[in-house]
Amino acid sequence: MITSRADRVDAALDQLRRAGLRTTLARRAVLDALGDAAVERRHLNAGEVHRRLTGRGLAVELSTVHRVLGQLVDLGVAHAVPVGGAATFGLADQPHHHAVCEGCGGMRQLPVPPVAVAVAVAVAASVAAAREVGVELDGGSGGVVVYGRCAPCRTTTS
Repeated sequence: MITSRADRVDAALDQLRRAGLRTTLARRAVLDALGDAAVERRHLNAGEVHRRLTGRGLAVELSTVHRVLGQLVDLGVAHAVPVGGAATFGLADQPHHHAVCEGCGGMRQLPVPPVAVAVAVAVAASVAAAREVGVELDGGSGGVVVYGRCAPCRTTTS
């Protein structure tokens, strides 16, 4: 398993090249931002990626960030997790799952080992159920997103 930020970004760039895409400044910069976020164990929405890039002095349009993120998701380099009606993005090279607060939109990554067995059973059952209704999965990551309320949001709504 690739663990360093630089190795993870380099592996993603290799995946882009194998797919026939050039390593543009925008693609590299977006991957760098996602690599930094991975070290922080978080995901970023498109606006956050854009702010990180412009904060580094890069003149990149928000529409370019959206387009690059879409390409990365299409290639399986990144994945999108819905949070409060918007998408947040993270590198998809290492299996992980997410807990999202429906109150504040905060997201935390769940440790894989405790979730792995339950996920394997749930995914197998979900795939079988989807096939029964005529839906074939297209090879998505199979990550799990659990929605609930974090402690501060539970306190403020009590």
